[in-house]
Amino acid sequence: MSLTDPELRRAIAQAALTLAAGGAWRDATIVRLAQAAGLNAPELYPATLWEAVDCVEEAFDRAIAASMDKLDPKQSVRDRLFELIMRRFEAMEPHRAAVLAMEQGVDRDPTLMASQHQRHVRCARWVLALAGLEADGMTGQARAQGLGVIVGQARAAWRNDDAGDFAKTMASLDKNLRRAEEMFGRWAGFEGKSKPDDAATP
Repeated sequence: MSLTDPELRRAIAQAALTLAAGGAWRDATIVRLAQAAGLNAPELYPATLWEAVDCVEEAFDRAIAASMDKLDPKQSVRDRLFELIMRRFEAMEPHRAAVLAMEQGVDRDPTLMASQHQRHVRCARWVLALAGLEADGMTGQARAQGLGVIVGQARAAWRNDDAGDFAKTMASLDKNLRRAEEMFGRWAGFEGKSKPDDAATP
């Protein structure tokens, strides 16, 4: 089974969350990860623990596309982006302890910080696509980079929220989306018409 296999990546994500929730992430190894996933260690070759975190982040990204039929196509682009990004934090919340355990030390390591930003950009690109906005080409890449920063800022606020309370997360996200709308307007896609048919397809 390849590490690109979605089923294997979901198993790795769940195992990583289980280990981290138990407070064992700092001492995690590939062997322990394999055991938690019910796999033999060779089946994870050539995975690393950082790739296991990547699998977790992918799982949260996928959760954004759930119930796309409930997304109102008449919403403003900013409101659609807000709702889609908040879905990710809602998916993360039940795993708060595990996510925070995995993030320990990231802020002190430039390499890990850069990798984390790229995950936020990947999330942003997915959110833009679901919202019916261009996410490819130079314009799409620039949008994704900017929205990735906003996602990262909201995540920093989420860390300081009380469990189950998204007050700081929502305040950060709303403030920065409004700021982007005011500063970049049409270029950022906020004044563009989203495509309901595309946005309704996960």
